[in-house]
Amino acid sequence: MNSISRQFSSVTNQCPAQNVIVAHYHLFKNAGTSVDVILKQNFGSAWSKIEFPKINQQSNSHLVQNWLEQQNISAFSSHTALFPLPSLDNTLVLPIVFLRHPLIRLWSVYNFERKHRQVLNASIKLAQSKDFAGYLNYQLDQPLNRSCRNFQNYRFSWLNSQPNKTELERALDGLDWLPIVGIVAEFDLSMELYRQAIAKYYPLFQFQSVHKNITSERNLSQDEKLDLIRTNLDHNTYQRLLDANQDDLQLYSAAKNKLSLLSSQLNNPG
Repeated sequence: MNSISRQFSSVTNQCPAQNVIVAHYHLFKNAGTSVDVILKQNFGSAWSKIEFPKINQQSNSHLVQNWLEQQNISAFSSHTALFPLPSLDNTLVLPIVFLRHPLIRLWSVYNFERKHRQVLNASIKLAQSKDFAGYLNYQLDQPLNRSCRNFQNYRFSWLNSQPNKTELERALDGLDWLPIVGIVAEFDLSMELYRQAIAKYYPLFQFQSVHKNITSERNLSQDEKLDLIRTNLDHNTYQRLLDANQDDLQLYSAAKNKLSLLSSQLNNPG
């Protein structure tokens, strides 16, 4: 067993397991559609997409667990499933989740929603009626709206329920606990790490590089994308956006360091 697969096994003490489920926690505009294509190619009808209702100030992980107990699947994807991982008898749950630079993620969200053909929710309506600054400021004016405020940090914080820790501390603990966390800007490397881990249980698991639901700026470097964002925002809004996403920026930096370490292990397995 290589070091990455060993880390996956340590996610649960129920190993060896009779059943193994790959759980894709699809954070919006974090390369999730590309991951879904890969899962569908590998698992076919044994992969499912499912969404769960929100529960005010609580995780819905028990709903995820209740649903899984009634399924016969090998993998699932969900935008709305929250951590912690479900705990199922004789089952190992292997998580897939990606992080992205928070400002670039929000720029991608805005452009995706602005071009959406159907007005399915208030956020899409907002994007289609305001420029980027107006879109951000409107949502940042709502204290409980997390869509533009440390969204990824909030989602990772559910991995740790210790009340004496800050949300950032809980998120960083969760990052440490997860065996692999993908980075959108390093998609192929991230998926190769996931492939190695999943192949321990599903030996035929493979992936080909896919990029779905991408914007026209795909070929720009991260610095070029950030420069583009700056040009679309006034100074005050840009600073406000930075201030509102400091925890996300710290989490993203830590996740990049984690991926770099795993990459070095991949290239130097000895």
